[in-house]
Amino acid sequence: MIKNNITISLLITTYNSPKFLDLVFRSIMQQTVMPNEIVIGDDGSTNETKKVIDSYRNKLVCKIEHIWQEDDGFQRCKILNKAIAKVSSDYILQLDGDVMLHPKFIEDHLTVIQPKQFVCGNRCFVLKSKTAKLINEPTNIKLNIFNIKKRKRFFRLPFLSGLFKNKRNNTSRKGNVGCHMAYWKNDMIKINGYNEDFVGWGYEDIEMVERLMNSGVKKRTLLLMALQYHLWHPKSSRASSQKNKKMYYDCKNQDLSYCEKGIKQYI
Repeated sequence: MIKNNITISLLITTYNSPKFLDLVFRSIMQQTVMPNEIVIGDDGSTNETKKVIDSYRNKLVCKIEHIWQEDDGFQRCKILNKAIAKVSSDYILQLDGDVMLHPKFIEDHLTVIQPKQFVCGNRCFVLKSKTAKLINEPTNIKLNIFNIKKRKRFFRLPFLSGLFKNKRNNTSRKGNVGCHMAYWKNDMIKINGYNEDFVGWGYEDIEMVERLMNSGVKKRTLLLMALQYHLWHPKSSRASSQKNKKMYYDCKNQDLSYCEKGIKQYI
């Protein structure tokens, strides 16, 4: 569970998707290396989500923390800050609650941890028909290449991954997905975490990454290892995307490394 005395937390965001979250947990149970803790950042789900989380407390050797806030629309940045503040580990692997993990997901991440570095991983996409089968038959979570979109991302070839580690390192906007990131908790605290002025879908992850890079943290893009499978679901509303896009470019143009409304209010 610990590499060189580094402790690891899985941070999972969720909102009213208990069947998806159950699949996430099932894939965690198959990990070759377990995290020290799992922290669920819950943006206002009903009690069905709590039931799923509680059902795994005696199945996993690591502790599980459930951080819940009232449903007040899409407040992902706020629940992420609250959850990160509660993390007790040094290093955080951040996921969304609609993905499944390759059994060596955590093991692979452990091999690339470096000081003052954060990792942007990748994902392939599970077809709608296969997602429905996974939900209806959750005991069988095996996937094959025919269940997937973006099939090149289905293959785990860690000995080739290093060839891609610098890809997109000079730009923070491309290649960053909030459903698959890894970073040091202390690096996030220094930039004040996520900017809670971002409400609604869009640009909150890349704005955070922009500030993280401006603070001197280096980026590594991770391909062909730490595989992640994104379950199909309808897209979230893009109603806030233009407003959020402007805030991102304001951050980028001003070379900001800190936001005012962030994580420190919870620490």
